[in-house]
Amino acid sequence: MIDDTERRMTIDDVAKVAGVSRSTVSLVLRNSDLVAERTNIIVREAADRIGYVYNRTAAIRAKLSNLVGIIIPDLTNPFFADLTAGVDQVLNEAGWISLLGNSWESAASQEKILRRMHEHNVDAVIVCPTNDSDNATTESLSRSGLRVLQVLRRMDDETSYLGIDYADGVSLAVSHLHELGHKDIVFLGGELIHSAAKERFRGYRSSMLERGLEPKHVPCVLRRAGAAEAVAELHRSAALPTAFICFNDVVAMGAMNGLERLGLKVGHDVSVVGFDNVADAAFSMPPLTTVDTQARQLGEKAARLVLGSIQEGHAISQTTITKTSLIVRGSTGRVAEPKKPESLR
Repeated sequence: MIDDTERRMTIDDVAKVAGVSRSTVSLVLRNSDLVAERTNIIVREAADRIGYVYNRTAAIRAKLSNLVGIIIPDLTNPFFADLTAGVDQVLNEAGWISLLGNSWESAASQEKILRRMHEHNVDAVIVCPTNDSDNATTESLSRSGLRVLQVLRRMDDETSYLGIDYADGVSLAVSHLHELGHKDIVFLGGELIHSAAKERFRGYRSSMLERGLEPKHVPCVLRRAGAAEAVAELHRSAALPTAFICFNDVVAMGAMNGLERLGLKVGHDVSVVGFDNVADAAFSMPPLTTVDTQARQLGEKAARLVLGSIQEGHAISQTTITKTSLIVRGSTGRVAEPKKPESLR
C-alpha cells in the first residue's frame, strides 16, 4: 500500500542526486543534443534510482499559451458562424481560448491575421483558406512553425486537412432531383477556384453525365442578391431549368427569392436544393431541401483534432473527410407539367 504522504519526485530531486543543475536535467529529459553523453547517463541513472517519472504531458503544457487561432473567410455566412461556434465550444470546455480572424476572402488579410496570431504565441491555427490563397500562403503557413489545420478548402496535400465529401453531397442532390423527374438541372453559384468549389462541381458533373444529362454551371457571387440576380438574368436570356442545385444555402435562399419574384412557386414550378443545412434552411418559405454538412460538429471535430495533436505530442491527422446527408423539405417536388398556352385552354 502506498503512503498518501509519499511525495512525488521532481526534476529538482533528480538534479540534487545527479549533482547537476535543474536546467541540465530538463535538457536530458527532452533528449537535447546539448548535453554530453556521460552527463546524460548520470542524470538518467539518478532518475531511475529515485523513481522519477517524466510527465511529458505536463512538460508540453508548461510551454503552451492555450490559445488556438481560427481564420475564416466570411463570418457573415451562417455556415462559418456555426463552424466557429463548434470550435470555440470544445476549446472553452478544455480550458483553451480561441482567437478569431475574419479574412474577408483576402489573402493579404489572411497573412496579416496569421502574423498577429503568431505574435500572440498561439499553439495552433485552424484556417479556411481564402479564394485567392496561393503558394505564398502555403509557404507562410509552413514558415510559421505552428500546427496548422486546413478546413473545408485545401491549398496543398502536405498541410493537415479536415473537409467534407462535397462530391458525394452534390451527387445526393442530383439523384434526388432525377428521381423526381428533373432532367434540366443547373448548378448555381461560385467560381471554380478553390478545392471546395471544384469538388462540388466534380460531383455534380459526374452524376449528371452518369444519367445522360447535360451539366450546366451558372456562376454568381455567393450572396442572396447575387443569386437572385443570376436567376433573373437566366430568365431573361434563356428558359429556366426545372431545378437548381446551389453552391450553398445562402445562394439557394437568394435563388428562391428571385424565382418568387418571377411569379414561380418553389417546390412546384421549380425545385431548389441548397448545401450546408444552416439553421435558417428549415425556416425559409418553403423550407429548403439541402445537403447537411453538420457545420457545428465539423468545428468541434477540428478543435478535437488540434487539441489531441498538441496534448499528445503528435502531428494532426493528415486528411480527414466527413460524410454528408440529404435533408428533404418543401423546396423540391416532382417536375412540373408544362403550362398550356392560353389559346389551348
